Amino acid sequence: MVNKSKILSDLSKMAVDAMGTFSGISKEIETIVSLKVNKIINKMNLVRRDEFEVLKKIVQKLSAENQKIVKKKPKKKKKTAGIKKRTRK
Repeated sequence: MVNKSKILSDLSKMAVDAMGTFSGISKEIETIVSLKVNKIINKMNLVRRDEFEVLKKIVQKLSAENQKIVKKKPKKKKKTAGIKKRTRK
């Protein structure tokens, strides 16, 4: 009886160790993949989200100001009254 419980105890210890090993391996793989993805993203020279949001707000503000200026600007009349067209006979 003592021999069977020792075998079961050893098997359960091996199972726990295996689960710990698999957990460690999965964390290691996750870390490696994360580093590779970050390296690829850095090579692509992408803009960070916060920088994008700031530039987006600036562009929206400038666009609104531009629309206001266009609406305020008076329309120019064409100066065609002083020019006479020549006609050939």
